[in-house]
Amino acid sequence: MRKCDPGFTTHFTTYKPRFSLWPWGLGGRSAVTKLLQTWPGDTLQELELRIPAEIPMNCLHHIAVRVYERLDKLLQSKRHSKAVLLKDLRSIFREQVQMLRKAIVESRMKCERHCGIAQYDTVSCTTCDFSSTPCFGYNCESSEEWEEALKGLFAYIPAMLNFERINATMSETWHTMLENSTEGQQMDRSLPERKIDC
Repeated sequence: MRKCDPGFTTHFTTYKPRFSLWPWGLGGRSAVTKLLQTWPGDTLQELELRIPAEIPMNCLHHIAVRVYERLDKLLQSKRHSKAVLLKDLRSIFREQVQMLRKAIVESRMKCERHCGIAQYDTVSCTTCDFSSTPCFGYNCESSEEWEEALKGLFAYIPAMLNFERINATMSETWHTMLENSTEGQQMDRSLPERKIDC
């Protein structure tokens, strides 16, 4: 979870001073403070996605609320030792990364169930910018639908004037199929295997 959620700053600015009141030495407080300070950057690093880290805002907010609830519950008890607290904080962090990764990939797969160019509203986990993320869906059932889908794709690329982005938003399978189609090779009409690496 990055600072893209509206409640992030409010919650995390209160966590550090509250945890600092726990009865530990300086070393324990420093370890917890460092973990909380590097939370956003570490989250992006741990996602390790082969597709853009773009997620529907409602999914991001749902995950953020879950994380806040777990952190608030952890703060209610001061019985944890430093080692146990750090272990629990890292557990919350890992769960958050898993939820984000799953939501990002599943929202992309949902978009790709269409035939041809489709898009869905997202927020970037990197920049917090809102956009309509494009994808190329391959759920086409006839040669006519395939033809229309490819026509739409070829019309969409120059309109966007951003070849890197359209390449990044296509799955590896469809990128390969597009290259094959431009070389005049016959496209298999069967549904291709979905590949989303994460």
